Amino acid sequence: MTDKDFSFSFMIIIMLVVIMTSCKSPVNNADDSPEIKTKVSITHPSLQNITEYIKLNGVTVFQKKNNIRSTNTGYIASLQFKPGDAVIAGKLFCTIDTKEQEALKNISSLDSSLIKFQKPISVLTNGSGIITAINVLQGDYVSEGDVLATYSVPSSLIVQVNVPYEFNNTVSVGKECEIVLPDGKIIHSSITGIMPSVDITSQSQSFFIRLPDQHLPENLNVTIRIAQRQKNKLLALPLSAVQTDEMQKEFWVMKLVNDSLAVKVPVKTGLQNDSLVEIVSDKISVDDIVILQGAYGLSDSTLVTFEKQ
Repeated sequence: MTDKDFSFSFMIIIMLVVIMTSCKSPVNNADDSPEIKTKVSITHPSLQNITEYIKLNGVTVFQKKNNIRSTNTGYIASLQFKPGDAVIAGKLFCTIDTKEQEALKNISSLDSSLIKFQKPISVLTNGSGIITAINVLQGDYVSEGDVLATYSVPSSLIVQVNVPYEFNNTVSVGKECEIVLPDGKIIHSSITGIMPSVDITSQSQSFFIRLPDQHLPENLNVTIRIAQRQKNKLLALPLSAVQTDEMQKEFWVMKLVNDSLAVKVPVKTGLQNDSLVEIVSDKISVDDIVILQGAYGLSDSTLVTFEKQ
């Protein structure tokens, strides 16, 4: 074999090796790739006692408000009070100089016995309470009977709530209720009175709740909760575990199968409160695992993962 033939044969062998090597590609096994799982939190259905409430808006009002009136015609000589101050029945509120007293000042130098008539006339309060408005200033001219100030009686505090007439079988005098303040505090009380008329526009009736021992400001907006229905030992889930459509006509939960597969289970809902909702379904029991957080947007038969307790 000549050198030329040897070189040609060697080149052919090299080319065959390169071709055979390039034809061998690594095989990707789909089963070896890690599965993507959505992280969620879980809960278990439980048997609960659920009370369903109707919620109404109320406002605090002082039922009793009194006026302090001028007892004479003249000028305000002294006035030390301001809105927010407390007044006590029978105590001095202000003093008034009359025109007659001003005239006596000009002739008192001629007759010293007239000096005793120059003392300003005292105006006393006719009750106790908190001043909500003062209508005069020192030096103002007032006539007999003018309203000098208005005060509210704290013990007359009530919550007024307007109730749609459709709830007339639920709301009545003596009915227990909860008053929820804006800061979250809850006052337990009962309805103590009712107005005998219905608003012609809203068709609602005014009820009131007396709160004589509560120190609350007037015109405070509060929420009134009144129990409407109650059932015991209901199969219930937290509200966040239940999903619904935009029209809130269909409801479902995401139930775990084999601790990793989330399946969509249609349910019906019953009573609910601020945190729990009754679940009506023969496919959900207290032994099941249901997604609590993370179910929004999950499709049926989605792989999930969670931290085991």
